[in-house]
Amino acid sequence: MLKPLSLTLCCVGLLPLATFAASYDCTRASTAAEIAVCDNPSLSRMDEDLAVTYRSLLDRLPPRQAAHLRDDQRSWLVARDSCGADVRCLRARYQERMARLSEY
Repeated sequence: MLKPLSLTLCCVGLLPLATFAASYDCTRASTAAEIAVCDNPSLSRMDEDLAVTYRSLLDRLPPRQAAHLRDDQRSWLVARDSCGADVRCLRARYQERMARLSEY
């Protein structure tokens, strides 16, 4: 029988396998880009960082600028999805988007 500490260490050791996830529900990923982001810990982390930055901006911007940011984000998602499962392309799109968001 496993002792409580051993069981805890065992379960904690498994956490990294289960915890990397994009800013969206990966079980509902439907595009090749979404699936690739969910399958790649680095891209998933980039997606999470981008989502935090995006939400923070939306909360701080006046309504007209927030509406523009939402439109801009929708356009970016189309560009991101055009990468398909190409990790290099996706990484570049995320880097470009973070740079663009930092301009707001």
